[in-house]
Amino acid sequence: MTRSRRALALALSAIMLFAIAGCGGGEEPSVLEPKITPPLIASEGVLRAGVDLSYPPFAGKDNGQQVGIDIDVAAALAERLGLTLEIIDVKTTDIPAALKGKQIDVALAAMPITDAVLAGVTPAGSYITDGSAFFSAVASGTDVPEVSAANVGGMKVGCQKESATFWKLESDYGVGFAESFDSLRDAFDALEAGDIDVVAADAVVGAYISRDYAEVRFTGNYGSPTALGVTVAPDSADLEAAVREALDGLSSDGILETIRTKWVGGLMSLEASASAETSVAP
Repeated sequence: MTRSRRALALALSAIMLFAIAGCGGGEEPSVLEPKITPPLIASEGVLRAGVDLSYPPFAGKDNGQQVGIDIDVAAALAERLGLTLEIIDVKTTDIPAALKGKQIDVALAAMPITDAVLAGVTPAGSYITDGSAFFSAVASGTDVPEVSAANVGGMKVGCQKESATFWKLESDYGVGFAESFDSLRDAFDALEAGDIDVVAADAVVGAYISRDYAEVRFTGNYGSPTALGVTVAPDSADLEAAVREALDGLSSDGILETIRTKWVGGLMSLEASASAETSVAP
């Protein structure tokens, strides 16, 4: 089993865990009781959630199974609303049209709340925070260094070619400052080999991949984290309220944090700025 496949396989049980309400040892699963019905959702008893299946660890496929953070959150949300779940593969750029056209009821797809507002869709709460971050190789038993925008300028930095973090580094430190790699895993291989001092990457994706590297640790934020949200179509106040209440419950019950920990391990909780947060910000 490959590294990525091994990590993706960790989530295969999550859909069953959250999609079956009241399931206990040896007991028949209880019947779902829908808390919302059409016209709030398009199909009776079904929550259609849009995710981007090309973007692990948020969503992807392993042996034909749909897995990832967004899949787990959508399954937990559907269960909390008393609905079965249908996953629809939607690129982030296509989410506004899919929501407004009622191809999906809700969307996740790792969309920052600030981007959702700019795109004209309605955030109904956040489920995780993300942002650019630094990762370093730290030998066992030694102190974890703190890396920041203030001191990384004197280090040899690696990143994934043409990623959002790559362009941020180019803007902040100049063209050619960072060594770019075809994949983020290639950058982590170089870090493990001692060829570079630090990797700059998306925090959630970096933490997910870094679990395969025993000495790689998160060592600091690069810029301000942002809240990622579940969104609904504009002018869907009742659906927004129902989704927000369900997310609040998932947060207070620790389910969102459980999902987060499963995928990103010990990555510290990232605090989004107050202006980008909603009532749910694990």
